[in-house]
Parts: sequence; C-alpha cells; structure tokens
Amino acid sequence: MPDPRAPLAIGDLPVAVRAAATALGSELAEALGDGLHALYLYGAVTFPESDGIGDLDYHAIMSGPMASQERAAYQAACDRLASVPGCDDLDGWVISLDDARGSNPPLHLLRSELRDEAWALHRAHWLAGRCVVLHGPDPVAIVTPPGWAELRAGLEAELRFLRAVAAEHDAYAVLNACRILRSLAERDAVQSKFGSAAWALKHLPTELGPAIRAALSTYRGTATAADAESLAAARPTIEALVSASSGMSTRRE
Repeated sequence: MPDPRAPLAIGDLPVAVRAAATALGSELAEALGDGLHALYLYGAVTFPESDGIGDLDYHAIMSGPMASQERAAYQAACDRLASVPGCDDLDGWVISLDDARGSNPPLHLLRSELRDEAWALHRAHWLAGRCVVLHGPDPVAIVTPPGWAELRAGLEAELRFLRAVAAEHDAYAVLNACRILRSLAERDAVQSKFGSAAWALKHLPTELGPAIRAALSTYRGTATAADAESLAAARPTIEALVSASSGMSTRRE
C-alpha cells in the first residue's frame, strides 16, 4: 500500500461531530487511564463527502488485560456518552496492544465472541490518514500495513456481514456493497460509503441508481416509503453483483 499519511486532527472533522469526538476522547481516556495505549476515531466522519453523517467508529487499544474496574469504568463512560449529542450511536472495539501489532483479527476484550474481521480494512484506513488520534501514538507506530490478500479477505468478511443484516438495514447493505465493488475495482480499500455511492452511480447498471439514491436518502433522513421499496427490491441484485465481480460466495449465513 502507499506510504502512510498523517492522521487527521479533530479540527479537520465536520463541525457537527467535533464536540462529540472531543467528548469521546476525553471520557474514554479518563475512564481507562494508564491502561489505554491508543484511541482512534475513523469511519464515515473522516471523509468530507459524508458531511458528518454516520456513527462514531473507534478502536480503544489497551496495554494489557482489562481489570474489572476498567471494564466498569468503560461501560460507565459509554453510558454517559449516550446522552452527548452525536455520541448516541457509538461503534467501538476494545482490543489489546499485542493483537493490534499483528495481522490476525483481534479479539474484542469485552465481548470474547467477537473478532474484528475487518481488521485489515481498519488498518488500511488508519495508515491512509483516515483517522483521528484521540489518545496515544500515530497508528504507524503500532499497526502493520495490510497486503492485498488481507484486504480481500476483509472485503469478503464485509460481504458476509452485509448479507446477514436484517431488512431494516437495506440502506447499509446497498452502500456497503457499493464500497466493496469500488474497493475491488480500484484495488484500494480506503473508501467511504457516500463516495462509493457516487462512484456506483457512474459505473454500475443504471437500473440500480434509484436504490443507491434511496440508500443515500435513508442516511440523510429524507427517505420515503418508495425508497424503502426500491432498496428491498434492488438489494439482492447488488449483492449478487458483488459476488459476480469478485468470486466471493453469495451464500447467506
């Protein structure tokens, strides 16, 4: 992959999410104390085309195992953040520094049944500068650059996940399918859902256009009943298109 780029600053984020990002960093740093090695914010809010729309995705990287008091403090911080505007939809991973230094999907320290199957994609985003360091060192000091084989595996995991999500998440499934298709076409996994939708409107069959626009409207909060119908009708087609373009399995889990 290209040489790493410097992370963004909070001031580079859309105005609408800066206060929420600051609160996230402050609350988790205070709750986790010396055990917190690094805290990275990433995802849609780090792409200008998303205009601040999207939840706050983050990874908290812990220096070692979490003690019971750290677990309790973390949960209390998340509970407080739920009342902060912009922090009501947090999507966070808590992983160990040892796992973060490797290439295998890391274990969630608070939910042992979960592993971050998109780990290669997350590392690629961070190293491309699509993250904000809320605490700790630059990601380049911790994570290794993923190769294309790792990234393809991460994209395949994304396809499996989007095929499994329920119908009420059709908009997510359609936009993430666009992101997978663009990532494969450009051999670059550092893409946003909104940017990939714009790409898809130019490159995918025109009959998918209404569903892609409906997905964007859903994220913007302006969707209609007709948009929901369009999404439901087109979702299987665009999922199959991802499979046909990539050789990935279409089997639902």
